[in-house]
Amino acid sequence: MQNSDKLKIHIISTANGQINEGMRNVATHIAKAFESGHEVMYSGLKSIRSILKNSRSCDVTILFARANKQVYWLSRIVEMFSRNFWIVCVQKPDADFTTLVNKHHLKANYLAIVENDLAEIGILPEYRKERFDIGIRTDKFRPVDQDRQQELKAKYGIKTDRPLVIHVGHCSAGRGLEDFVSIPDAERMIVASGMFENPETVKTLEDAGVVIHKGYLEHVEEIYQMADVYLFPTHSTEFVISIPLSVMEALSCGVPVIGYRDFRNLAAIPSEEGAVLLIQDKNELPSAVLAAAGKKRNASYLKVSKTWEEVAEDVLHIIKTDSRVEGC
Repeated sequence: MQNSDKLKIHIISTANGQINEGMRNVATHIAKAFESGHEVMYSGLKSIRSILKNSRSCDVTILFARANKQVYWLSRIVEMFSRNFWIVCVQKPDADFTTLVNKHHLKANYLAIVENDLAEIGILPEYRKERFDIGIRTDKFRPVDQDRQQELKAKYGIKTDRPLVIHVGHCSAGRGLEDFVSIPDAERMIVASGMFENPETVKTLEDAGVVIHKGYLEHVEEIYQMADVYLFPTHSTEFVISIPLSVMEALSCGVPVIGYRDFRNLAAIPSEEGAVLLIQDKNELPSAVLAAAGKKRNASYLKVSKTWEEVAEDVLHIIKTDSRVEGC
């Protein structure tokens, strides 16, 4: 970049306009926000020719991917051609990546949504580890009044004599969705992305009468808006991004959240007191649902929320403080 604030930014990811998966959601929103004032080039994770070409020609290369063994070796290639290389970690890097990078540090900077996710990652002295916030579309994920909630429940065929408990995400093994079976005295609905689907999990849920909507749902905000409770039943960060976007979206719609104490990042979300109810195990779910359902409100539970445009500006500010970005 010369004599201008405009950057040529290279995005390596699966960002393709779809927002039905955590990493892709983050990558897509930030990349689209970059496009408003900068030239953005895209490369798929397996498009080596495009990765080499764009890394060489752009001011900044930003890699959005789960930090694993494959991403480490891809990064070893990218670092040779990029003048300013950033790896975005929305989950804690896995053990293989951590082992490899601590044996041979990458010539890369790191961005994470939870600072502690990078605690075990070693870096060269001239490189950095930084934190950034998750964005939220508050114009879309916003509360509605009770009349609208009733209209939406009628639209989706949801009974109104019991609380509606929902989850939005993957129907994959390891996410704990089978715990929906433990709350029979409620309407239960899962919006599944269709990615990473586990047939056994789906069968268990459907056999228990849990409604599953499979595939991308354009107006997913309506599901949050009509819900009384959001259940986040995952125990391990292995299966989700460190700050679950679905939890942020539920809170933004005024929906209280139930989660487990061992997923500690839920407590780090800046929300109003009582918005997130943390329990020890699934045996507490029936009583927790009753307690949480009474807290549904017509106002956001988030104390702090940034737009994706603001998040993108924050990321660019971090990047532009690096002397290797020409002219900044």
